[in-house]
Amino acid sequence: MGNKHQQLKLHQSFIFNPKHYRLFALGLFSFLCAYIVASTFTPVKNSDAAQEIHVENTQTGYYLTITIPDDVVNLNVDSTPGGQLASAATSVNVKTNSPNGYKLYLSTASSTDNNMYKDGDASNVDTGYYFSPAPGTPETPAKLGQNNWGFTLTAQDTPVPADNPVWSAVPLLNNQTQLAETSSANLPDGTNYPIYYGIKANISLPTGSYSTTVTYTALSEGVNLPTMQSFTSAECAALSDNQSIYLNDSRDGKLYRITKMLDGHCWMNQNLALDGVDEYGNLRTLTPNDSNVTSNHTFPEGVDIENGTTSEYDIAQIYTGNATSTTTNCGSYPDCIVSSEPYGNLYNWNAATATVGKQSTTGTVTESICPKGWRLPDDTGDFSYANLMGKYGLPTTGTSNHSAVQTAQKTPLNFPVAGDYISSSINQTRFGFYQSRTVSPSDTDRVSVFLINAELGQFGPRYEGPSSKLFGFSVRCVFGGQADEIMQNFTAAQCTNLAESTATADNRKTMIDSRDGKFYTISKLADGNCWMTSNLALDGMDGLGTVRTLTPSDSNVTTNRPLATNITNGTSGAYDAVQIYAGKSDLTTTSCGSYPYCVVSDVKYGNLYNWNAATAGVGKQATTGTVTESVCPNGWQIPNNTGGKSFNSLMSAYHLPTTNVTGDGTAVQSLQKVPLYFSLTGYYTTYRAWTGINAYYWSRTVTSSANYAYSVLIGSENGDFQPQRDNALKWYGLAVRCVFGS
Repeated sequence: MGNKHQQLKLHQSFIFNPKHYRLFALGLFSFLCAYIVASTFTPVKNSDAAQEIHVENTQTGYYLTITIPDDVVNLNVDSTPGGQLASAATSVNVKTNSPNGYKLYLSTASSTDNNMYKDGDASNVDTGYYFSPAPGTPETPAKLGQNNWGFTLTAQDTPVPADNPVWSAVPLLNNQTQLAETSSANLPDGTNYPIYYGIKANISLPTGSYSTTVTYTALSEGVNLPTMQSFTSAECAALSDNQSIYLNDSRDGKLYRITKMLDGHCWMNQNLALDGVDEYGNLRTLTPNDSNVTSNHTFPEGVDIENGTTSEYDIAQIYTGNATSTTTNCGSYPDCIVSSEPYGNLYNWNAATATVGKQSTTGTVTESICPKGWRLPDDTGDFSYANLMGKYGLPTTGTSNHSAVQTAQKTPLNFPVAGDYISSSINQTRFGFYQSRTVSPSDTDRVSVFLINAELGQFGPRYEGPSSKLFGFSVRCVFGGQADEIMQNFTAAQCTNLAESTATADNRKTMIDSRDGKFYTISKLADGNCWMTSNLALDGMDGLGTVRTLTPSDSNVTTNRPLATNITNGTSGAYDAVQIYAGKSDLTTTSCGSYPYCVVSDVKYGNLYNWNAATAGVGKQATTGTVTESVCPNGWQIPNNTGGKSFNSLMSAYHLPTTNVTGDGTAVQSLQKVPLYFSLTGYYTTYRAWTGINAYYWSRTVTSSANYAYSVLIGSENGDFQPQRDNALKWYGLAVRCVFGS
């Protein structure tokens, strides 16, 4: 499913006597939706020539495309005392290769209002400055009355039809009208559907610009919707930086734009608008099948607040009054940006944390109102607002920064000044407050939030001012991975059930490391074990420059173990200090140069770790034998040198050498290809990172000399292959691959 919000450029002028004639500019924002198969799909960005949404299921190859020729339908009318009619045409093209065909629908973007307001501001309902919907319906169209607007599929020959044809009201979002239907694929060019919009205006309305939003929806029957709950790590990993797609929330059918941000995470790019009651007025229950909860949570009676009053810390409070409003008028706030982004709902902390977070709660709450697989951001670290802002060159701590406040409201971040509710005050266009899942360490009544203050220019990615758990703030969710694709949750049963990857059947599974949100592929290989088939890239510090601490709940350690600062220039020489070279972690082998046994690959190099870092600070210069702790995720480990879960047993399973050989180009090349995917990461030693020539991978076993640990060498220059290399000094920086199990 996809959509497109367009901005409207409006013009006004007086052509006749201003006492009797006024000019109206009518703008129809277009919003596109395409429903198609959920679980695996490929979105295509909007083209420059037209506004287009294309959704494709990569498993079946079926796709659905909606295209409109222009951003907006502009329509000008010179009103008269007796009412003047004007119309304008547009078209919608729908194309699919699905044998089920599709149905095309039209509606407004709102489920509560289909008036067309002056300046698009719904508050003009009080002044009467709006066009009301036509009296006709799609079943019984009628002529437009004074200051009505509507649509028709009947072709018009002139901009102002002389015969004043009959028109229909554009229905509300929850009551879409069907425009067309096909029962088969309609390739290659699709089908064009002309649509005409009209208004009738008299001089009782003031001169100005009137606008609304219409929604075109194409539904391919017999298939599911792509949902936030079915979104996968593989789909997030496949998106490019700042690329957006659209997903449905299965709980209420609302649509959200999702964007892969520069921090490597997929974020909701619009504010959550899930209500505390369903469409039938029943109290909403969040379940582990649809929400970020571990057990069912039902919101309490009276959860939806209509006027913003609140006084209860431990009762879910949700303000839904302006969920579909947008910033159309900034008033006197200098750093406010006019935006088409809907405000969404405002949630107190108890509601944002799915009723788990209480006034007495401290630390971090791991459950939330977010969809299944998604979570509230942290106060700090890799999944935080601060880390996100830093990746876009914005401050990561609280400051006065007018430019940052404005940038946060614009694309690609799109944080609107949606306001807050405090007592009876709703401060839209003045503030934007965004909930995290972390309690302030200095005051348990407060939460660390993200603040943009359009009045004073305050910018706070870790704001702990008057951010009481009582107050209603916006919610943005960040993708954290579905439960069965988090590396720390991987089980022996999952490994058993995973189809083996072979040279002809690449069954890699994309998983996510809960520590930093980075994506890895894993495969069940010929030795019967499940291996990472991409190299570890965990940094020694989080995204905000804080030393990372490995814990038994997330890493292969028995007690908390801090790492240390990343090395960015490859310097080393220290046996007993954590040394990590992350300078080329995102590189891939795009060109082999003069190395005859190199294979071009899209597998990233990952980080290079000295042995102390690879073993989570446990392995020292004096350490002998085998170390059982490592920088690998919980449940995973660095391979042994020999025996089970070792590089040697893996090589034996593929009939590759298990002792060191020279000039075996066939083995060296096969190791870089499916299904093993060993990339030519090189190593660091005394300022030099030899990426692109050789690959070196740590084992967890010390050689006969305590200064060395066994490793694997894959040499593309001379065809050297050493599965039992015994001269890797422990202070060298080598790559890490993890194998599942102890």
